Amino acid sequence: MRLKIYLVRVLLMLFLLIFFAEFLVYYIVLWQCKWPSSTDPNATTAPVRAMLFADPHLLGPFRGHWLDKLRREWQMHRSFQSAVTLFHPDVIFLLGDVFDEGKWVNDPQFQHYLDRYFRIFSTHGSTSRLYSIVGNHDIGFHYAAHPYLTERFYREMNTSGVQLISINDVHFVTINSVAMEGDGCMLCERAERELIKISYQLECAQGNGNCDKIPRIKGSYSRPVILQHYPFYRQSDEECQQTDIEKMEKYREGWEVLSKDATKLINKLLKPRVGFSGHSHHYCHLRNRLMNNMDEYTLASFSWRNKNNPSFLLTEFTKTTHSVSKCDMPKETTVIAIYIIGALLSLIVPCIKISSLSKKFKNVLNLSHKRNKSKY
Repeated sequence: MRLKIYLVRVLLMLFLLIFFAEFLVYYIVLWQCKWPSSTDPNATTAPVRAMLFADPHLLGPFRGHWLDKLRREWQMHRSFQSAVTLFHPDVIFLLGDVFDEGKWVNDPQFQHYLDRYFRIFSTHGSTSRLYSIVGNHDIGFHYAAHPYLTERFYREMNTSGVQLISINDVHFVTINSVAMEGDGCMLCERAERELIKISYQLECAQGNGNCDKIPRIKGSYSRPVILQHYPFYRQSDEECQQTDIEKMEKYREGWEVLSKDATKLINKLLKPRVGFSGHSHHYCHLRNRLMNNMDEYTLASFSWRNKNNPSFLLTEFTKTTHSVSKCDMPKETTVIAIYIIGALLSLIVPCIKISSLSKKFKNVLNLSHKRNKSKY
C-alpha cells in the first residue's frame, strides 16, 4: 500500500515537472520581455509591431538524431507560440535558414519540411502574418543555388528575391542575400532589377523623377527597413557595440557577410534607416553604420541546436522612428538543471510522511497557544 502511494506521488511530481519545463517555463521567461516604445509626434498611423527571428534550421532526413529533431522543434514551437500569445505582433519576419537541409531534399521531402514548418510556426487563431526570407541553407550558397531550388522556395513561401512590404507607412524590403553576388548570374540580375525597381518607387514617393510608369508604393515615403539573411559587410563582430558571441572570428565576403560591393549597392539604392539579418547565429548591434548612419542588428539563432541562449527581437516602427527590444528565451542548460533538480525532488519529497508533518505542525501550534495563555 505504501509503495503504491509513493509511486502515485512520484508520478504526480514528474507530471508537474514536465508541465513546468516543457510549457510553463516559456511563458515565465518570455513574460519578462516587453515591447519597446517609439514616440513620433507627427505620426498619422498606428506604429507597426514586428517580431523578428532567424535561423531555426529545421532538420531534414540526412542530419541529426530523431530525438534531437523532436527536442529542438518542440523548443522552437513552444517559444514561438508563447511569444505570439503574449505579444500579438502585427507582423512576423523569419530571416532565413528556415530549413537546415533545404538545398539537399527532393520535392516529397521538401513537402514534409513545409508541413512541419507550418505546424511549428503556425499563426492560426492570431492576426499576425508570417513572412519567411530565403537563406543559404534553404537553397545553397551562391554557386550551388540551383534555379529550381530557388523558385521552389519562392513559390511555397510566397516570396521573391527582393520584395517590398508596406504597412502603415513603414516599408520593409526583404532581400535574398544569396542573390547579391553581383556576378551577372540570372539569379543576381533578377534580384538587382527588383532592387532598382523598388528604389525607383521610393524615389517617386518623394516626388523625384519621371514616375508615370512607376507603380506607387502603399502609403507615404519613409526610409525603408532592410530584412535579409546575411549581415552587411563587416570584418568581425569586434565592431559590435553589443554582442553575445564568445569567440570572435574574421568574416569572409559573400560567405559570412555580404560583399563590400553588395553592401554599398543596397545602401546607395535604398538609403535604409535600419537593417536586420541572421546567419551568424549570434546577436550583434551596430550603430551609425555605412553612408546612412543606420543601425544594424544581427539576430541570434532561434534554436537550441545552434545556441544555448537563443533570442528574438520585438520591434516597433513608426514613419520616422524605430525601437528594438531583445528577448531572451529559456536556456537549454537551465531547462536541463530544472529536470535534474525536479527529478531528485520527485524521488525524495514523496518519502516524507504527510501525517508526521501534520502532527509536528499541530504540536508547534499547541505549544504556541500554551505560551500565550501563560502570559495571562
